[in-house]
Amino acid sequence: MLRPMRGLWVWLAVALLCSSAYAQGGDPAPGPAPAPDPGGAPAPAPDAAGGPAPDAAGGPAPEAAGAPAPDAAGAPAPPTGQGDAPKPFDPDAPPPSGWRFMLSDLSILRINPIGLETRARFGFQKRLYYSEKAVTKQNFAFAGLYPKLNPASASVALGGELQPASVFNLRVFGEFQQFFGTFGFLQSYTSADANFSDQRAKDLIDDPVLKPQATKLYHLSIQPLLQAKAGPIAIRALFQLDYWALDIRDGDVTAYEPTFDTLLPDNGWTLQTDTDVLYTGKKGLAIGLRHTFVKPFYKAKHFTDQAAFDAYDNQNNHHRIGLFGAYTLRDTGPSRFNKPTFVLILSWYLSHKYRTGTPDTLDPGHTADDYVSRAVPYVIAGFAFESDFMAVRP
Repeated sequence: MLRPMRGLWVWLAVALLCSSAYAQGGDPAPGPAPAPDPGGAPAPAPDAAGGPAPDAAGGPAPEAAGAPAPDAAGAPAPPTGQGDAPKPFDPDAPPPSGWRFMLSDLSILRINPIGLETRARFGFQKRLYYSEKAVTKQNFAFAGLYPKLNPASASVALGGELQPASVFNLRVFGEFQQFFGTFGFLQSYTSADANFSDQRAKDLIDDPVLKPQATKLYHLSIQPLLQAKAGPIAIRALFQLDYWALDIRDGDVTAYEPTFDTLLPDNGWTLQTDTDVLYTGKKGLAIGLRHTFVKPFYKAKHFTDQAAFDAYDNQNNHHRIGLFGAYTLRDTGPSRFNKPTFVLILSWYLSHKYRTGTPDTLDPGHTADDYVSRAVPYVIAGFAFESDFMAVRP
């Protein structure tokens, strides 16, 4: 137990030192908005000009950064003086053409279920082609790492993104996650119809046989994103199709993971969708409604017997709907600390096995303490920023 926790505190210290160092640095290059994270993390505010692209790189148009044009006689124009004011950053211009070496980070506090996490996107990004059309302006390709850290686990993913136009983004990555066996995670179960309530997880923390495991999780994620904008209204839909391979106790076939808030099937798939309708008419602000849907796909092998599989009626699916809000304090373009953004999600469960109140009839193996009132909201409060680590060619 001590080794994983010592590693956790070392990682946290390094992350804080790095963030502090780059926050005090110079201004090498503009950066994209913080990326939406695997597993239901909130996406950034839609881009004001090129559609609601996630991670859309902003920067001056190529001609805006060139040298002064020659005069009518063909002689070169005189050099500009040191006192000339630099041209202000234009967030509506196409992104720069050069390679970017960049970091996007989002740190969140979550309630119902409880969680505290920082998640990042670190790697190289480049514009695919130049366009001034709103539908194609924000295009890029990205390749790199997606590290994630919380008090119960650490993970790193390797993958990339392709955004050929402002209206479509595709992210694919493979992730390795190590759980420390702390804070009730990772907890696994012998069947998809097991009791995975918050109260049950607490009860199992000190169980000598069923206590949480310091173990591994392997994860493949495919995430297409569709987005569009009409006037000040932006609409986007993120689809997450995830495959899970779990290193859990012999005989167990599912495990609870709080980001998805359901039982994950070992060697099986889950689907999550996030659909947003947002007002973006004020600079830096995106506010509106978000609907989230989560569905695990089980097979007969994920139940104790065929009768349990036949009786399952998608009880582990869930829906929630509520407020999504994001406010970016500034977007100055070239900066090692840019786009500081506050994010808030405040939702209520429309359906959930344990978060919509106590049912009239309790399932076998359950008590009233396993259920949370429907009035208790799902809350995410987060802070995001981005950094570039080298100068970018316009």
